[in-house]
Amino acid sequence: MREEIEVLATLQNIDRVIKEKNDTKQVILAEMQRWESEIEAKKIEVELHRQQWKEKEALRHDKERILQEESGKTVEKRMRMNRIKNIKELQALQREIDQIKQNNSVIEEELIKAMEALDTCAASLGEKEAEAKTLEETWATKRAELQLQLARVESEMVEVSKGRETLATQLTGELIGRYELIFSRRGGTAVVAVLDGICQGCFMNIPPQLYNEILKGERLHLCPSCNRILYYKQTSAPDKQA
Repeated sequence: MREEIEVLATLQNIDRVIKEKNDTKQVILAEMQRWESEIEAKKIEVELHRQQWKEKEALRHDKERILQEESGKTVEKRMRMNRIKNIKELQALQREIDQIKQNNSVIEEELIKAMEALDTCAASLGEKEAEAKTLEETWATKRAELQLQLARVESEMVEVSKGRETLATQLTGELIGRYELIFSRRGGTAVVAVLDGICQGCFMNIPPQLYNEILKGERLHLCPSCNRILYYKQTSAPDKQA
């Protein structure tokens, strides 16, 4: 059993490397996801500004159309005035023309405001499009770097995992299963040494009887406090007899 636990300790070192590389992989993936989310948010922002620009452009076009139609009515009524001889009809028609002019003045003011709003919106849209383009160009470079890092980490994980598989063949499935359960529950530390009667996982004293059993190395023993797998670690070389 002593040899099996030593293999477990070696396996633990490998698993820690795999865990570290997997953590690095998750960080890279999270970074890539953050960039993708930022790009998507910027696209939505640009589309929102573009839609606002379209609405303001439609409003400007509508005001221009109304103004053109009303101006056409003014021209048409002025032409009618040349054919009317009745003073009352002329006065009534003039009032209509004056009313159209007044309405057109209001429409012209609204058109000016619409054009100013359109210019402001167009400028804002241009800024957002420029920001989106810069962000996408930056992301294109950053993505290539992250993909290279990700490929390297995954390749290293494959190589380390091959070594783990070879080492694991020396152990029973039951022993590995127990070890992996403790490893996952105890933050990547499943096998710990007992140094001077103290568990190096939780730093609690080991009962003397259990300590003696650990010294024999004949069976698998767990720490009564943290439930980690224990093995004896000698602090110094034993004294040699003369």
